[in-house]
Amino acid sequence: MATHQSAFGLNLRGTFSLPGLPDALAGLPELQLQVVGADELEEAWSGPATPGPWRGILRDGAELTIRWGRKGDLLFGYGEQARYLLDHSSGRLLCAPAEASSLSWQRVLLSRVLPVVAIARGYEALHAAAVRTAAGVVAIVGASGAGKSTLAAELVGRGHELFGDDVLVVGHNREGVVAFPGGAHLSLEAGTGALPEAEILGELGGKLWTVAGEPVSEPAPVAAVVLLGRGEGQVEAEELSPSPLSLAPFMLGLPDEEGRDGERFALYADLVEVSRLLRLGGSASAPAGEFAEALERALEAPALAVAGERR
Repeated sequence: MATHQSAFGLNLRGTFSLPGLPDALAGLPELQLQVVGADELEEAWSGPATPGPWRGILRDGAELTIRWGRKGDLLFGYGEQARYLLDHSSGRLLCAPAEASSLSWQRVLLSRVLPVVAIARGYEALHAAAVRTAAGVVAIVGASGAGKSTLAAELVGRGHELFGDDVLVVGHNREGVVAFPGGAHLSLEAGTGALPEAEILGELGGKLWTVAGEPVSEPAPVAAVVLLGRGEGQVEAEELSPSPLSLAPFMLGLPDEEGRDGERFALYADLVEVSRLLRLGGSASAPAGEFAEALERALEAPALAVAGERR
């Protein structure tokens, strides 16, 4: 049976469903998803166009690789567990898991592969967790281990809606710069007791992969981008000048891409002009609740004097 879902600004059409995603949304570009065997994927691959792939290590210790093909297709490798092939038109994604029933290849598909596909389709993306508040989407960026997912879980527990974990996709529509939801998935530390009503899909990479509430389906404006850091001192939020350079360490892109920096920074310049840029920091030993309270106070307060610098 055909399934129609959406994530990261794309409508996903295929013969299998993914957990934690809303139904397809009118007006989004489409991506066909198809599960195939390893041999079929290998036959469809045009062969390497670069000397070697981009490589990274995922939380579960497996290697993620991304490599351009000679015909403009894009091959993803997830250790020995799965391969994914985006065709040259960026309209079809073949998925070849070693075990189709495994959750791990779906987790990587949702958290790593589909955001890259969204970038290939013209969107931009930040390494961020995000929630939707009454004011709009709040994106939380920070270094690995800063506690982005933990803070997002705390905010969800306080009544805000999960907009995405790990990656936030942004782009333009008729309303200006908006964010596109990535699903209601959230990775939580086992045994923390956070979000007791979350549906646990399984344990992956030492964390619980969960669905935390109903997924958001509609794109939404970004109310604030929060630079999260843990160190010393009192937990507090500070307004920053609206510079896209502050977001540069957290911008995601395609491997070996050229000529896109200008458009990328133009979009992020537009983003910081219409949203607040905040720094949230404090003691590494402070509980997530203190960070959430400080952030909520900052979001409720009017923009500080630095906002007068906005054009």
